[in-house]
Amino acid sequence: MAKSEAPHRSNRLNAQSSSDAQRAARSLLALLIMVSLLAVIVPRAGADLLRPTCRGVQVSPDRNLQALIDAKPRRATFCFAKGLYPLSSTIWTGDKFPTLDLRAGAVIDGQNGDFVGINGPDGPADKPGTTILGGVFQHFGNADAPSWVAPLIVHRNGIVKGTEFRENFNAGLAVQGSRARVSHVYTHHNGRYGLVVTPACDGCPGPVGVIVEDSEIAFNNTRQLPTGGDAGGTKFSGGTDGMIVRRNEVHDNYGSGLWWDGYNRNAKVYGNEIYDNRNWGIFWELSYGGARIHDNTLTGNGIGDGTANWFNAVQLLVSCSDGSVGSIEIYDNRIDGTAYPLGLINHSGHPLRTSGVHVHHNVMTLRSSGTRVGAVAFDGLTELFTAAADNRFDHNTYRVPDRAAYWAWDGQTLTWSQWQAAGNDRNGARKLAG
Repeated sequence: MAKSEAPHRSNRLNAQSSSDAQRAARSLLALLIMVSLLAVIVPRAGADLLRPTCRGVQVSPDRNLQALIDAKPRRATFCFAKGLYPLSSTIWTGDKFPTLDLRAGAVIDGQNGDFVGINGPDGPADKPGTTILGGVFQHFGNADAPSWVAPLIVHRNGIVKGTEFRENFNAGLAVQGSRARVSHVYTHHNGRYGLVVTPACDGCPGPVGVIVEDSEIAFNNTRQLPTGGDAGGTKFSGGTDGMIVRRNEVHDNYGSGLWWDGYNRNAKVYGNEIYDNRNWGIFWELSYGGARIHDNTLTGNGIGDGTANWFNAVQLLVSCSDGSVGSIEIYDNRIDGTAYPLGLINHSGHPLRTSGVHVHHNVMTLRSSGTRVGAVAFDGLTELFTAAADNRFDHNTYRVPDRAAYWAWDGQTLTWSQWQAAGNDRNGARKLAG
């Protein structure tokens, strides 16, 4: 009996397998049909579902924005319809601290006028200030306008998120208030700077706790103004304290990438991609300690006019900055290119002297035989190299073209062994770049 039943059992198993395969094929066909239907439905209906919604005062290009803000209660939300909104004078938000939601596609156009686009006072110390969401600001400023004219001035506790700033005569965006937050903006092709952070007036204290994050700053200084003076991607000046600049993409600016100039302290600069800026990728100038510059990637900055020098052709430069309190820590960065990757300098043009700079655990790739890394003292200011100055390099890795001298210290160009003998990078490594 066992022998006669075996073929019948095999037939039943084969039939069951065939049935399972047919059910699987039908399920797969149904799934493919469903995907095909979604491909048709989503572009038609899904776009409306994904579009950001705004609940508040409806604004169209023909409405008087200043009158609307004045008439509505404090902290009202204004929902701008898609369209072009030409301004002929400053919109003053006063103590209303509104939310201006431009995400539907509003374009605020300054018509090349000599006025600030949107301005107002500091927000309350414990509440958000004026908030800008999305939209585009363009065409503010002209040759006769003051250099501080910008599409938007952000004051204390102000928020700007997801906004584009383009084709403005001077800066794309100006921050003048403490604890302002700029996120996910794209500021590009502006005449002088993409973004500036400054005090609100001469003699006013510098902003505290400003955050610039997850933004793109590119192709600025379209007027090709002198880069050593006052033009480039950014400028942070006048005593800022505790800035956080993180996860930004900063590139192709005619001048600086990220530039702190003038008694700044306690900045945290990390996670940024900085590349192809004409001069410095990161420049810490005439400032103090507490800075932490780490986990950034700098590539191809500092090419300038092709002339190698310690002032303008350095990807990461610390100049005349006193880190004796809090230190200036530069670590875990990756720097790659033909310009000088990293330098510390003193010169007589500024009153502070470079000290307390600790450069460690960075990876630097030097792609030119003319490249140098280290420190240089101009105008006889050689205290840069003293033990009291406490400037030091250690645990860094250098990828170099050959075994030549690439390190600068105390007026000399040194080989790797000489660099280590001078007390630098005792735990560092030199590797030949393949």
